[in-house]
Formats: sequence, structure tokens, C-alpha cells
Amino acid sequence: MAFIPSRAKKHNTDPGKAKLNLTSMMDMFTIILVFLLKTYSTEGQLINPSDHLELPKSTVQTPPEVALDLVVTRKEILVNDSPVLLEASEDPAKLVADEYKLIITPLLNKLTTFAKEAKKMEELYGTKFSHKVTIQGDYRLPYKLLVKVMATCGRAEYGNMRLVVYKKTD
Repeated sequence: MAFIPSRAKKHNTDPGKAKLNLTSMMDMFTIILVFLLKTYSTEGQLINPSDHLELPKSTVQTPPEVALDLVVTRKEILVNDSPVLLEASEDPAKLVADEYKLIITPLLNKLTTFAKEAKKMEELYGTKFSHKVTIQGDYRLPYKLLVKVMATCGRAEYGNMRLVVYKKTD
């Protein structure tokens, strides 16, 4: 038996009574929104350079990471914007003169305190202690002072060190 279509009108084709179906358009916008959210980059400036120093320039391509912030200027040393109390004999400029003293004791004490807090956070909340520190150093700092700061960081269990630089533009 052959199919015989009925003669009755099933669809209303009157242009005055047409309704817009938004379901497929909403699906399309949802897909676009999810795509844009997934591709959105949050790699802005993660590190705020200190006003008291001028960072060196480099051709490095590695993006910065969030870590403990250590700033070494020609006049002071700061850990997370908190000054490390140096004795008068331990002025950063004078630290270079003492070649045999590799560890800066007040800095070691401050970094050890932060390491203990990070370990406690790891035990209590499960946030892993990354052992990362970002070092901002003025480009005019003596190399010996930078070595002492890095040796002190290593002694205080911050062995994963990153030096902050400005990206060189041509």
C-alpha cells in the first residue's frame, strides 16, 4: 500500500504568526562562550617589580611563576615586601666585602620562617610546598652579593630559584 499524504495543512505558513526558535542560537552562544573561556589567557603580570631597583634585560621566553618574592636592592633586602632587618655591619653593600661569609643570617632566619609556614600549610591544607623563590635583583648588584643571596635561599630550602628580568625588545 502506498503512502498518501493528507490534504490538511499541518504547518501554519502565515508570516504574521511566525515565532523565532532561540534554542539553537543559545546552544551556539554557549559553545562560543565555553571556547572563549578555555582559550582566555591569564598570563598577565604575575610579578610586580620593585620601585627601588632596575631589573636586567634578557631574551628569556619562560613566563613568570608565582612564588616567594625576594627583592635585593642596593640598600635593603625584602621578602614578600617585608624588609629583612640587617645589622649595621650587614649593609648589602658591605656584605660583598666579607668574602668568607656565604650565608646572610637575617635573611636565612626570615626564609626559614616562611619555609616552616609553607610546610605547615602543606600538612594542614594539602597545598604543596614548591621550594620556589623569585629573586628580583638590581642589574648593578655585585655578583658576590647575588651568590650569597642564592646560597642563603638554598640553605633555607628554597632551592628552586628564578631570577626576574625584563624581556628585551628589539
